[in-house]
Amino acid sequence: MWVRSSMATPNTYSVHISSETHRIEAWLASDEALARQLQEEENAHDAIATREFAGNASLEPSSPAVEYRPPNNAAQVAMEDNVDPDNMSYEQLQALGEAVGNQSRGLSDDLICYLVPFKNKCSFFSRKKNDEECVICKSTYKSRQKLIRLPCSHCYHADCITRWLKINKACPVCNEEVFG
Repeated sequence: MWVRSSMATPNTYSVHISSETHRIEAWLASDEALARQLQEEENAHDAIATREFAGNASLEPSSPAVEYRPPNNAAQVAMEDNVDPDNMSYEQLQALGEAVGNQSRGLSDDLICYLVPFKNKCSFFSRKKNDEECVICKSTYKSRQKLIRLPCSHCYHADCITRWLKINKACPVCNEEVFG
């Protein structure tokens, strides 16, 4: 004779699973609500910090430049801050530019002075015509002009490459960093 032990009947088992499912769904819903609330607080904090950083109190929290928008595409996901320069007014862009400042991508005068200029020597009796030109100013090298040879072996007028290197720290021809 088969005796049933204290095992749950199918009806009791399904009721138990159903109540467990509802409990988990309620827990997930409250967890999601908490996550949304924390995200909204973080977005509001970021908007305030951005306005304070830009030094422009005229930016409103609802301004499109600082408003949080959930990312819709890869470009928006890649954007790490809530400031969208495309939606900023001219005045807002100026304030942002002043707050952020300029980052020099070039070399300092101290580093440039390590590049020693030399005088170009063209032989008067040379049969070979000098067709070399400075790629920066597009003029040919003349005898006794000061030139600078970069570590990559490209030569330029000393004045031309000095101005260039203050803006950009790489060779204009091969894009190799001069002191990199």
